[in-house]
Amino acid sequence: MKHLLILLHVLTVCNSIAQQANELQFIDISNDIIVPNHYVVSKSKFPILIDGKDSDKAWKNIPFTNSFGDIADGESPRYETKVKMLWNDEYLMVYAEMMEPHIWADITKRDEVIFYNNDFEVFIDPSSDTKNYAEIEINALNTVWDLLLDKPYRVGGKANNEWNLNELKSAVNIEGTINDPSDTDIKWSVEMAIPMKALLTLKNKPRKTPVNGESWRINFSRVQWQHEIVDGKYKRKFVKNNSMGEDNWSWTNQKAINMHAPEMWGYLFFSDSAIADQSLFKPDQDVLIEQSAYALFRKIRFGDLKQLTTYHQGFKKELKILYSGKKTLTAHFFKTNKGFELSIQSPKSGKTYLINEMGDLSVNQNKNPLFTFATWAHGDKVFDKEKWNDKLDNYKSIGISEVLVGGSPEFLQPLIELAGQKDIKIHAWMWTLNRPNDSTCMQHPDWYAVNRKGENSLDYRAYVDYYQWLSPFHPEARNYIKSNVEKLTQLQGLASIHLDYVRYVDVILGAQLQPKYGLVQDHEMPEYDYGYHPIAREQFKAKFGYDPLDLDNPELSAEWRQFRLDAITTLVNECVAIAHSKNIKMTAAVFPYPEMSRHMVRQAWDDWNLDAAFPMLYQNFYNESTVWIGFATKTDVQKVDFPIYSGLYIPGLSKNEDLEDAIRQAYNNGASGVSIFEADNLNEEQKGIIKRLYKEFNKNL
Repeated sequence: MKHLLILLHVLTVCNSIAQQANELQFIDISNDIIVPNHYVVSKSKFPILIDGKDSDKAWKNIPFTNSFGDIADGESPRYETKVKMLWNDEYLMVYAEMMEPHIWADITKRDEVIFYNNDFEVFIDPSSDTKNYAEIEINALNTVWDLLLDKPYRVGGKANNEWNLNELKSAVNIEGTINDPSDTDIKWSVEMAIPMKALLTLKNKPRKTPVNGESWRINFSRVQWQHEIVDGKYKRKFVKNNSMGEDNWSWTNQKAINMHAPEMWGYLFFSDSAIADQSLFKPDQDVLIEQSAYALFRKIRFGDLKQLTTYHQGFKKELKILYSGKKTLTAHFFKTNKGFELSIQSPKSGKTYLINEMGDLSVNQNKNPLFTFATWAHGDKVFDKEKWNDKLDNYKSIGISEVLVGGSPEFLQPLIELAGQKDIKIHAWMWTLNRPNDSTCMQHPDWYAVNRKGENSLDYRAYVDYYQWLSPFHPEARNYIKSNVEKLTQLQGLASIHLDYVRYVDVILGAQLQPKYGLVQDHEMPEYDYGYHPIAREQFKAKFGYDPLDLDNPELSAEWRQFRLDAITTLVNECVAIAHSKNIKMTAAVFPYPEMSRHMVRQAWDDWNLDAAFPMLYQNFYNESTVWIGFATKTDVQKVDFPIYSGLYIPGLSKNEDLEDAIRQAYNNGASGVSIFEADNLNEEQKGIIKRLYKEFNKNL
């Protein structure tokens, strides 16, 4: 009997689990999604005096938004709030009116927590990607709190209170008397001019003034506290030492008391006309699909579908969802090594929407693009047809169709011809500024880069002996580099000239590499801080009036850093012009995402006129997981308007699940392909992974 009871219990549990799993197939998210509001903003042709009023000529005939509703359920609040907007090349202007019978405030210090008073709040995401968004709060005393969020709090976002809108203009107008409980007030209004320059720094490339029809995400919130009067002063109302709580009213409904869900914010469309062109708003046919993806993300990451995250890596599940009325969709859940991926295909556009555990949404346009698998490969001095025939056949067998390989024109031309017979493209891998043992360069010691200690890179070789760097400031060195590009343009059938080492010596090494050299680089050390060639210093002094070495801390000078960045950028763009004049494409191996590359190696590659970039996303160099590859890929894709091929380092991906997850991270975050360093070192299991993923990603071709 005991054994029978145990068996019955087990069967009951198994049946319960199976029932739960079955229930997951029918998920109603119709109450979790919204259609965000929109506003077409006119471009002002008149100057505006920021005085808290909308009496200026510019505001005449500018419409208000719809009145705010409760942040969670959308119900009408007890006091009305509404907003109108204008813009010009310098400012985004916001005017808000708030009906209020009791106007009070007592916070007077900038960057205090303003929402402890009744306040008005603005949230702006210029890139519409839920990252790097601004928040501005203001109370009736015109006290401001401005801050920057790198990502929402729900996924580990942190508020940067040091971020200040120094050129912000704001004013408050009160119809009534502030902080006077003896009378009844009418309303208070806020007018602010938010500097466009600061907002554009938050925008993914191009960081330019909005064009006609461009859209951003924006929302507004009003916090309204219950109050009491103590000793003739307004105070937040407390009961048993607990505040009575606040009302939260917003322009676009958030479905929860949480403004930090940027996917719910409204759409702001920019019009070049003084009278907003309402036709600029074109309803997104996939808005409910996007909202469905985010709703499922929230349920899986934080809600009642969280159990899906407990399954083993590789677990897959098909989810049936009810998202609008009786409309249904099918979503595909995949458990990755570090989190999850969810995909939904739109029945209208055919696009596939992908979202991961960080809430990063990307779109596959489903135009049958090839997801490319490439590899870096070391070339030879002499072309060995038999050797390279075997190599190319090996690459072809697992789906590698592009090879970045170094060598002389005499080596590369027959390789290009052989590879062409196998439908494999060859890119000429060219070491640019780092020229180890280059016999021509070594005859010109003055060509070499100089560090802050005055040491020449030919004599002082930072980190390793093969670090022998030319200066991008020396005109003869620049011409030599461009002559190497010119030689490669003579090759017939070349896929691209692929620049590498087109930067300065590593100012800061990756965290994993520093112990190898006995270093703790918690600051920029003079011996690794390059770009101080005498020509560079002379040119800088002629432009700015002082030598960078006259500064106590030249590494902190924004002007000096940008000056050195520009030297690399102009060199690259001159090389690109040479290649393009011969109808040859130009690509480059670069450091992970532009902000990081600027800091670590003085490389501003998002300003380069490339045809594609291959960021070297070697996560183990930085003590990061494969999830970071997805983050870096997503960042890179958003920053530039040319294709990104995520570079993967095989020694750092020795576990099969890590290699697969790294490739999936690149694929799901918008990369056009991956490049492996290097395919010649793959074992048979790793080859099998690449072959399988190539077929999966390109099954529609």
